[in-house]
Amino acid sequence: MSSNPKWTIQVIPHGTGSVLDLGGGTGKLRRSLEERGYHYVNMDITRFENGEPSLIGDAHWLPFKDGILDMVVSKDSLVNFREPWAAVKEVRRVLKEGGQFIVWTPFMHPCAGDVFYHYAPRGLQYLLRDFEILTFESPLWVFTVVGLVAIEICKRIHLGFLEWPARQVCGWLDRLIMQRRKGSASFGAAYRVVMRKPNGVKNDDGNSVIKSGYSLKAGQLSVGQVR
Repeated sequence: MSSNPKWTIQVIPHGTGSVLDLGGGTGKLRRSLEERGYHYVNMDITRFENGEPSLIGDAHWLPFKDGILDMVVSKDSLVNFREPWAAVKEVRRVLKEGGQFIVWTPFMHPCAGDVFYHYAPRGLQYLLRDFEILTFESPLWVFTVVGLVAIEICKRIHLGFLEWPARQVCGWLDRLIMQRRKGSASFGAAYRVVMRKPNGVKNDDGNSVIKSGYSLKAGQLSVGQVR
């Protein structure tokens, strides 16, 4: 299960610095983020046929030193972490003060049955409580959910050519309804959260973590002892 990358990309401004695509799979965000001026690092737990990711690693134990990343993006990956609270804590650790954490996560998604968690707005806000939430949106509403079910049925009965018009119609209906709503729908197809690490945040013990891993220097990954 993977959503259209545009929903994540459209909230990422042009900038500089290093961005981690956490659980980025085949690197669908690479081109867009590099075009926006970022040094892109894709991390996942397995290697794909196209050579992605650039780094094999575990979201529960990120191989970066403290406060080194300008941005972390989690597109469709938060639902796959068996201990998401640990992964979120690691994201906070490796981000610079003021660094952004952008999450796109499915909720009422018919093709997301093999994940660990589904996040309702209240639970997602609690999980991300140590960040300053800038925006919390549900740009895809119930018509997208219905459309995804219809598309899956069409594919199974060899009517896959209906996928594009179904997506267009359902997207139009969602936009029409969402323009008249305020706040995040509790039954949205997915949620998009933009947040940042507050200034003055330290690790729980008040100290830096010392471990072997990867550090970012001059826009490149280098292996070694990092603080």
